Amino acid sequence: MDLAQISQEIANKITEDLNYSEDNKEIVAYAIETGLLNILGMTLIIFLGLLLNAPGPTILAALFGGTLRRLSGGAHFDTPLKCLIFGAIGYSAVGLLAKNLALMGFTSFTFTTIVLFVSLLLVLGLAPVDSQAKPIHSRSLRKKLKISSVAFVVATFIAINVVNDSFFITSATLGLFFQSITLLPIFNRRRWIQL
Repeated sequence: MDLAQISQEIANKITEDLNYSEDNKEIVAYAIETGLLNILGMTLIIFLGLLLNAPGPTILAALFGGTLRRLSGGAHFDTPLKCLIFGAIGYSAVGLLAKNLALMGFTSFTFTTIVLFVSLLLVLGLAPVDSQAKPIHSRSLRKKLKISSVAFVVATFIAINVVNDSFFITSATLGLFFQSITLLPIFNRRRWIQL
């Protein structure tokens, strides 16, 4: 039984006495599936971060990258579970790299500025990237997502220049950079990644 079926079963149990329409039951099932995926994703990210002895940087990278992803879109796999696993492994690797760079003192203003500038250029040129499952048809929504993506990168730049913590600086910078790379066309052809 996959996650969608489990979510549907839970939704059926929750709504059986409420006389919900099929549409409303589907909305409840979707909310449950999204919630379960988020919990599973964060659990996996924390577990891998602990396994790599870099839980803080991993969580920070995932929070910054994940927030940008919600606004900018990016590469997609053919199932949410594959996306979740790839993201957890990717952000864990980014967290480990961020930890090691911070320990080596590699948090110069020049480095973070260059990396965030590249991220900003990618977001300006490519965001938002939609998927087959969630196409963006509205020009207004597309414009709002682009503006929000750019604003988030700029806000992150300001935050890393205010906070004086090397783990925070490297984690936030590399988390955003990792997510901005997923906007590249090589990861977003109209035949979404299938494994």
